[in-house]
Amino acid sequence: MVGRVVGGHGRRFVVETGDGARIPCLTGGRSVSPVCGDMVKVEADADGGHIREVLPRRSLFSKTGHHGKAVPAVANLDRVFMVLAPIPVPELFLMDKYLASIEGMSIETGIVLNKMDLVDERDDGGLNRRLAYLESLDYPVYRVSTRDGAGLEGFAAALEGHVSMLVGQSGVGKSSLLNALVPEAEHRIDELSAATDEGRHTTTSTTLHPLPAGGALVDSPGVRDLELAIRDPAEIGPLFRDIRAIARHCRFANCLHLQEPGCAVKTAVEEGKMPESRYKSYRWLVTTMRQAEGRKYD
Repeated sequence: MVGRVVGGHGRRFVVETGDGARIPCLTGGRSVSPVCGDMVKVEADADGGHIREVLPRRSLFSKTGHHGKAVPAVANLDRVFMVLAPIPVPELFLMDKYLASIEGMSIETGIVLNKMDLVDERDDGGLNRRLAYLESLDYPVYRVSTRDGAGLEGFAAALEGHVSMLVGQSGVGKSSLLNALVPEAEHRIDELSAATDEGRHTTTSTTLHPLPAGGALVDSPGVRDLELAIRDPAEIGPLFRDIRAIARHCRFANCLHLQEPGCAVKTAVEEGKMPESRYKSYRWLVTTMRQAEGRKYD
């Protein structure tokens, strides 16, 4: 039979079949490596089942592992939403890195400003200006508050019919958002913990929660940083939507937007058409990747 992985830990998983039944499963061997969201073939037995095959994925989201390498985390996502809050103050570089990383996974990206009730309109540190700029790049921005419920209805509508995930720094309120959008989330986590014989202390594992109006929201508490899936510095520019559009006007097709003459990107920054902080994020990613490549061949 075929089902979808909705949670798990180690070699133990829970697979949901088409009729809504949830089956505890083990992997069928080292060559079978499912992640949450995978569609899999299961061979049933008296204790549940064994996952024999992972079906082709339409997308794969990876997070940063312990050694700084990308580790597969969630399959078949439609959308990933980067969650921000005025407190803690968003790190502009981290925002840019998240957006570039998700762009490289070919998954739709959106932005959620949580705790909007805490935004000081007179002194927001340039947050609304940056969000307005990202909106101009066709990133949808949702402003919500779990404290008073503002904006939650509109954001919930954007999730309907899609498999989505929330990512962001600690303290931005991802758990509060999950609980507001999926009232039964805590109960479902308890069920999955029991099915995989794991305690609540292991809930850093990824869990897929069906949404009341259709679709699903994936909770992956361990996602605090993302690594670029590429290893060629020349491929970083296209992951920045603004740089990708501006770079068509550079003098050289292979312009890295560092020291090259006739660079339209540097001109755009100088003329205030692109935020300098965005360019600094890009430059830092390129230079660090080039340094890493240089060390590899020392």
